[in-house]
Amino acid sequence: MIRPCVALLCPLPWLVGCGGANDETLVDEVRVMAIVAEPPEVAPGGESAVSVYVADPASTEPDVLAWTCTNLGDGCMEAADATQGTTVGTAAGGTLETTVLASSALAGVVADGETVFPVFTWALACAPGVCPVIDLAASAPEPGTDEAAELSAFLADPFDGVASLPLEGTSLAYSQVGVSMREVPVLNPTLVATDPAPVVAAGGEVDLAFTVEGDGALSAFGYTTMGGFGATEYDVVDGAVTMTWFGSEDPGDAELWVVVNGEEGGSAVWTGAGTVE
Repeated sequence: MIRPCVALLCPLPWLVGCGGANDETLVDEVRVMAIVAEPPEVAPGGESAVSVYVADPASTEPDVLAWTCTNLGDGCMEAADATQGTTVGTAAGGTLETTVLASSALAGVVADGETVFPVFTWALACAPGVCPVIDLAASAPEPGTDEAAELSAFLADPFDGVASLPLEGTSLAYSQVGVSMREVPVLNPTLVATDPAPVVAAGGEVDLAFTVEGDGALSAFGYTTMGGFGATEYDVVDGAVTMTWFGSEDPGDAELWVVVNGEEGGSAVWTGAGTVE
């Protein structure tokens, strides 16, 4: 875990960024920021609403493809019909909404009341026209056709599929919904900002404070379109976390994202508009 540096006690590899913005927290192109399922754990046959958060710093209105993969050892069950469990659209207002339906066939897998089976949700965001597979999914090819087989192959092995896509203007991410019959399933944490519209001086820094409620160990991650955060990851301690935002050298309006993840599952996202002045 990377922690903020203190004076000359910084290890040598981090001297360049000591006390300043971490480059990994700057978002300067299309990126899937987070995938949040509500609820994050359901029973077999249950349904979860999923929000895919997408950054679009250049205002290109990226295309987004989201899909579900339930793998019982023979690949994605949904791949038999490539239009099943897929959603195509644009991230209006920064999010794409979709749904995960947990197969009733998982009842036997989780019948002991303790097992949690992961159903993965994938999301691919691309600048317009960059990813032909999104256009292919939007066309809803008929099962049994070459087009459907091509789409199914991509959805079943997206890491292989994105290898043929350009690095710029594309972003692939995944999350998971837990399927179980536990009496006490995992819940999402809550995340509230003390200051929903922070301001930082150009070249300066400001601390952003958040209250967080949730079970187990929680970690927070901050991202921005201007400047950067001082660390790639922050621990949530006693229901709170404070993150340092470093302003860019030039003034302007910034988008901010803070993502909180629980070690046992569950997540929360805060998005806000900041100002560098």
